[in-house]
Amino acid sequence: MNHIKSFFKEKGLYLFCLALVFSATAAGILALRSVVNNMSELTELRKGVLQEDSTWNQPETTVDKPATDVPEPTAAPSAAPSASPSSSGDASQSAAASAAPAATAAPSAQPAASSAFWQAKPIVEFSGAELVYNETMADWRTHNGADYAAKTGDEVTPAVGGTVTAVTEDALWGTVVEITDDNEVLWRYCGLDDAAVQPGDGVTTGSTLGKVGTIPAEAHTPSHLHVECLKGDTYQDPEGLK
Repeated sequence: MNHIKSFFKEKGLYLFCLALVFSATAAGILALRSVVNNMSELTELRKGVLQEDSTWNQPETTVDKPATDVPEPTAAPSAAPSASPSSSGDASQSAAASAAPAATAAPSAQPAASSAFWQAKPIVEFSGAELVYNETMADWRTHNGADYAAKTGDEVTPAVGGTVTAVTEDALWGTVVEITDDNEVLWRYCGLDDAAVQPGDGVTTGSTLGKVGTIPAEAHTPSHLHVECLKGDTYQDPEGLK
C-alpha cells in the first residue's frame, strides 16, 4: 500500500496531465462527430431544396383560334409574283402605281394615303416557323402575316391585283377581304371597316377594298393593316410577294 501511495505521489503530476490529454482528445472526437453529422444533415436539406427549386414548368397556353389561322408555316417564300390585270388599261394603271415614288402624287384611282402601306417596311414582320409573343392573346404563336403601320380610317388598296374570293367576319381578325392573284396566291387583308368589294369583283392596285379598322387579335399593336399570303395551305411572307 505504501508503495502504491509513493508511486502516485511521485507520478501524480504525469497522470493528471495524461488524464487531461485523454479528456481533451475525447471531447475533440465528440465535437468532430457532431460537426460531421450536422454537415451531413445540412447537405441533405440543401439537396432537397435545390431539387424543388430547380424544377421549372412552362405554363401551358391555349389559343382560342380556328385551326385555319395557325397552320404550320414555311420560312422560305416563293418567288415574288407579278400582277396581271385583265385589260391593257388596267395593266398601264398598275405599272404606273408600282413605278410612282412615295413623294409623287398618286393617280385619282389610287389614294395617296393607302400607297404608303406597301412602300414602308412592316412594323411586325412575318415570323415563319418562329414563335413570337402576342401581347393581346398572352401566348406564343407564329406571326403568319406582316403588319403595316396605318391610321384608322385610311383607305386600303391591294398590293397586287386579282379577284375577290371572299369577304368574311372573323372574331379574331375582324372583317377580312380575300383576293386571289393570277399566281394563285391568296391575299388576306384583315381588320377592315366599310368593305367596298364583294366576292367576284376584279381589283387592281388602285381599287379600294375598305378602310383600316381594328384587329381584335392584335389590339395591343399600334393601328395597322395585317396582311397574310397563302400558297395552297402554306403561309408566305407578303414582303417577298408584293
